[in-house]
Amino acid sequence: MHEVSNALTVVLGWIDRARGELDDAPSVEDALAIAASRARHARQIVRRAIGADVPDEQPTTVAAILTEAATGLDPEAKRAGVLLRTTLDPHLDGATLGGASVIVQILTNLLLNAIAVSPEHGTVMLDATADGADGVVFGVTDEGPGVPVERRANLLDSGVTTRAGGAGIGLRYAASLAREVGGSLSLVRAEPSARFELRWPRRRTSPHAPPATVRKPSTVLAGRRILVIEDDEAVFDLLDTALCGRGATVIRVADRAELTRTLAAGSVDVALFDISPIREDVLGALSAVRGACPTARLVLISGDPIEIPGLSADLGVASVRKPFEISEIVAVLTR
Repeated sequence: MHEVSNALTVVLGWIDRARGELDDAPSVEDALAIAASRARHARQIVRRAIGADVPDEQPTTVAAILTEAATGLDPEAKRAGVLLRTTLDPHLDGATLGGASVIVQILTNLLLNAIAVSPEHGTVMLDATADGADGVVFGVTDEGPGVPVERRANLLDSGVTTRAGGAGIGLRYAASLAREVGGSLSLVRAEPSARFELRWPRRRTSPHAPPATVRKPSTVLAGRRILVIEDDEAVFDLLDTALCGRGATVIRVADRAELTRTLAAGSVDVALFDISPIREDVLGALSAVRGACPTARLVLISGDPIEIPGLSADLGVASVRKPFEISEIVAVLTR
């Protein structure tokens, strides 16, 4: 949740920027695009943290990674009166890396710390250099007082914070993320200002998985195949994240035709129906699932009062009104 907080700091900073520049349409569009990107990033962080699948990312240029990391923290830097500068090794021009969102996540941690400890009118440097043919080194240098001697040895593996109000989690978790792919995070200079370096392999040595310290999610829905008929991307993603995190396998269907194909491919234990994708034939869709999966739990989710002409109590359909809390969905699935 600490990492989500960092991502949302970026989102809120850019929303504030957009509100302050309503007379400048391109700037507002840019601000909202960055906020939306980081909100999606926060969603990925949550999915990784609970052990849910995260789609593979396309390789991203090192230059784009630097730009995204620095641009995201621009409002925070301006608020603190700190200049944020980036430099790119010419040897990395056009070079790409996998795992860009995780790199940005780690750099966001480092940059927030660096901005917090640097004095007003100070400079925070973010740079990227080639690490031979096999890796890239990202460096973050601040103009703060440095890291006290007594904190240096355990800075990256214990709950030590480097900024006021910090939770002492960010650096430890960032170091774990780097190790998961064969990279590393290290403090390479402690005073008079601090410099951290993130070494990242050009070829990841293993699929990313949450660090071993992450608490295992609840498995209250373990083994259940849950069909979700939902055409709203955000609502589906919320359900997918929450239900997968509780051990379920989630299958998405966006319309009536896809529902027919999915039912022909195998049975499900639960079906969650949003009304809009099946509005033309709600009763028919419910009956189709009941016919293919006689013991399945059927649940309607809708923002409108749920009144289905001809709906028989024999179908055993439950309902949850939107907007809902995930606890309501879980409760109806585990009765």
